[in-house]
Amino acid sequence: MSAASSPAQGLDPLRRRLIERLPKAELHLHLEGSVEPELALALARKHGKPLPGDEGGVEGLRRSYVFKDFGEFVRMYLAISACLSDKEDFAAIVVDLARKLAADNVRHAEVTFTPMTHVNRGVAGDTLLAGLAEGRARARAEHGVELAWVFDIVRHRFAEGAPTLALALEGREVGVIGLGFAGPESPQWPTAPYAPLFAKARAEGLRSLPHAGEMDGPSSVWSALRELGADRIGHGVQCLADPALVEYLREHRVPLEVCPTSNLGIGLYPGLAEHPLPQLLAAGLHVSLASDDPPMFATSLGEEYRRCAAAFGWDAAQIAALARNSVEHSFMPSEAKDRLLAEQAAVLAELHPFGGAPRE
Repeated sequence: MSAASSPAQGLDPLRRRLIERLPKAELHLHLEGSVEPELALALARKHGKPLPGDEGGVEGLRRSYVFKDFGEFVRMYLAISACLSDKEDFAAIVVDLARKLAADNVRHAEVTFTPMTHVNRGVAGDTLLAGLAEGRARARAEHGVELAWVFDIVRHRFAEGAPTLALALEGREVGVIGLGFAGPESPQWPTAPYAPLFAKARAEGLRSLPHAGEMDGPSSVWSALRELGADRIGHGVQCLADPALVEYLREHRVPLEVCPTSNLGIGLYPGLAEHPLPQLLAAGLHVSLASDDPPMFATSLGEEYRRCAAAFGWDAAQIAALARNSVEHSFMPSEAKDRLLAEQAAVLAELHPFGGAPRE
């Protein structure tokens, strides 16, 4: 889905204003997938690295951010990752991400980062942590955005699991809060071998934040819950095929991080009209909206709210409920969470008095 064809164009200004004013959290966002074409091209030229479409400059690269399938997306993701080499590179992409988040009134983001992609290219773990630390401090000081990190394991690279955990534990001082799990969902790459690793991570105070139920069905989500002790599920959109799973997720209040435009971008659904988000909400599941890899899918968190509100006819109460979920499902400190929830309530009361239509 391109920005030009976005259904958000039909959204009325009152709901646009509410989406703009509500402070939000972003819970499913990949750092390497958040690099805008302009910055990606600058980093590629700095290090003499090629990028798909770079012969056409920024616009050529932007055109290459339209993917035929998941494989094309992964190739672009890895090409951009290869352009990150020194502390300044990592700090730069963090600060630029914070700038974009602030523009959407995102105050807190839990950002997935795949460290072994860079370590395998010879980047030292200390360099990664130093760049993330510098970027995080500048994000807070320059943009008022608080960042936390989820260090990701790629499921078909088992040997990288233990060093990822080791680096995540070392990185707790710079904001690492959890261990992620991504890559191809397939019986060829089972979850069970990672269970001891995630048990150790949880024992050390890290959260379990795996992807599941995106490219595969309910069995993927069950595995994440039973074998990885998932605190939240990244995506989870295919859970509806199993009523017992839906009941479990609802009863145990397991949050789902739903990224509609990303799902469309890799071909899971032909359009928002076919996306199961309304059914997830109707089933009483605990959902927050997220943007996944925003520039690669021509979106942002604010745009996810606008597109979905227009496509699904959400009223102010539903928009506010999702913004509230994003905060409640986060792992920010309780004091910060309470402040943000109070600010959301004040915005809703101002723009949506007495439960009526939002006003300017």
